[in-house]
Amino acid sequence: MQLNSVVARCLSLAVCATGGVLFLGCNGGTGTTTESTETASTGATTEDVGTTGNNPSNPTSTTDTPTTSSTETATETVTDPTADPTTGGSDTTTGGPQGVCGDGTQDDGEECDNGADNGDMNICKADCTNNVCGDGAVGPGEGCDDGNQTNDDDCTNLCAAPTCGDGIEGVEEACDDGNTEDTDECTSSCTLATCNDGFVQPTVGEECDDGENNGAGAVCTPECKAAVCGDSFTQDGVEECDIGKDNGPNQSCNAECVLNVCGDGDQSQTEGCDDGNTDPGDGCNEACMLEECGNNVVDADEECDDGQGNNDDECTDLCKLPVCGDGFEQMTTMEECDLGAENTNTGDCTAMCTDAACGDGFVWANQEQCDNGNQNGDNQACKADCTDNICGDGKQGPGEQCDDGNNVNEDACTAVCKQATCGDGFKQPGEECDLGAANANSGACTLACKNPVCGDSFMQLGEECDDGNMSNTDACVGMCKLAKCGDGFLQMAGMEQCDDGNILPNDGCGALCQLEGAIVVKAVAQNKAITDGPYAGTQATMVCVDLVAVGAGNVKSVTLQVGLSHTWIGDLTFKLFSPNNVKTLTLMSRPGHAETLDDGTGCCGDSSNFGKDFPVIYRDAGAKDAELTGNTITTDQVVCKDDAACDYKPNPGKGPGVSFADFMGQPAVGTWKFCAGDSVNGDAGTIDAVTLTILTQ
Repeated sequence: MQLNSVVARCLSLAVCATGGVLFLGCNGGTGTTTESTETASTGATTEDVGTTGNNPSNPTSTTDTPTTSSTETATETVTDPTADPTTGGSDTTTGGPQGVCGDGTQDDGEECDNGADNGDMNICKADCTNNVCGDGAVGPGEGCDDGNQTNDDDCTNLCAAPTCGDGIEGVEEACDDGNTEDTDECTSSCTLATCNDGFVQPTVGEECDDGENNGAGAVCTPECKAAVCGDSFTQDGVEECDIGKDNGPNQSCNAECVLNVCGDGDQSQTEGCDDGNTDPGDGCNEACMLEECGNNVVDADEECDDGQGNNDDECTDLCKLPVCGDGFEQMTTMEECDLGAENTNTGDCTAMCTDAACGDGFVWANQEQCDNGNQNGDNQACKADCTDNICGDGKQGPGEQCDDGNNVNEDACTAVCKQATCGDGFKQPGEECDLGAANANSGACTLACKNPVCGDSFMQLGEECDDGNMSNTDACVGMCKLAKCGDGFLQMAGMEQCDDGNILPNDGCGALCQLEGAIVVKAVAQNKAITDGPYAGTQATMVCVDLVAVGAGNVKSVTLQVGLSHTWIGDLTFKLFSPNNVKTLTLMSRPGHAETLDDGTGCCGDSSNFGKDFPVIYRDAGAKDAELTGNTITTDQVVCKDDAACDYKPNPGKGPGVSFADFMGQPAVGTWKFCAGDSVNGDAGTIDAVTLTILTQ
């Protein structure tokens, strides 16, 4: 509750009770009506018809003549300042009840009507429309219904929760192609097809896939290709060597993946000669070196011969000119390495005689997973360390919403590298629950990831209703049960005048929750402005509404219901004056402000608001002290509406009176006055409706 801000606020509707009897407030009607005289001995009813306006509780008026003298009366007077006092006619129109939704009969304008079986979870909904997929209500045969045409959320357009294989990519799925094939680009587990997953996917060029058994020396290579000679992988027990496309004549590995050795007749680049034998003296010795090379004479098959044993000069020991790929590292020509025939862009020494390194744009076999040169980066497909960017490596790559380096689903980033959200199936901090696609406002976990409770506006199993509040004054009361006569709670809709928790007659509240032996005076549609700021403790400084009580007898008990709009309720003082001002009761005296005198001075009181659509009741058995009005809500909130506190017992503060018992024994008939005073400038309001209920002796 804030005490020092001035903001606009709305008012709320309320319920009242006195002495075990609850009374309803205004219903918005007009005119003046004196009604309901019930004869106890015969049940006959006499109604005196006055000026009748648009009161929905009195659509017709009839006059019956009582047959006996033993009567028990209930008199109600309604005053409307807008009513024409010259008009005295009455509506004598009668007719049968009109069809209504829920009566079990399908009327014009209704798609269906199953009576008590109507409900938003049934075939016929509470508003008598058919329950269909897409209407936002989960009906029979539907697993969910989010009321939209979006297929990739928590509920598909067929009103079913998304599952792997339904063709819709869900929040926990990397893909979903709508089938159970493991040989296409999306597996039956809704994960993307990858080499080493154990499934052969021909559509992405796989020839084999032995999962963790793939390897450089296995029958299935790390690239998911069937091992063959020439694939750059040396198959264990089958091949002696394999340098890929460089296999062949004059190479270290021939076309059959057999090592080129001296004496096989195939001269490799590291051999000066190979005449098919290792015999000396035939020009090619047992080491496959030309017997003439090094004699400082350039023979016909020599490129040079300097007679030196230095390979880092202009002539190698093979009598060849130095070139990248001759197997000799020539630092004078800026070579970093030279493995001869082993030079390859996928090996330790590249074809340009540079050391293999991450970032050179060549994938170093068995060392790097990738290498995109200057495109490497921790937020790229190939990271700065030449490893593939994958979910769980702590680096957010393309296609990832996040990557926290773990496979924990209960933190801000899930194990599939998606931002944690309500509905992902994992309970994160701040969530009470999360059942993923099974979240539903009618289920065990709502779409807001909250545990279902009475008062959350979603009807759960075991609830008869749920209107989103815990008020006992509307059509849904208590522990989400439908309001009914005899439940002890007065319905706001105006069908009940009282509810004492039973349906017994002759106890002040009858079997149909109508008052017995009471004078009810209603003043509706008053729209009386409460003057801002002049209250000084007197009736003259207040704005009053006259309540003319007609009937007979002395006061037994009194209750008062008030509907008004006003900001900053701590400015207000309410008083009730009996006829001729014989007795005065201060109902509420500036809640939240501890005044020293009833003179309107001091600041500032409670900052919450009243709203005319949410009236409050004052009675001696009220549930809450009037001095505590608004103490649990904030400046922008409305009493009764936002705190469900609508029932108050008077607290006069420093004003006159003690309780409604002050009026006991006083004459009930005459003009009573309800008055409201405003003590501090800056906040305005109006009195809309007042209902005075007097039980007589």
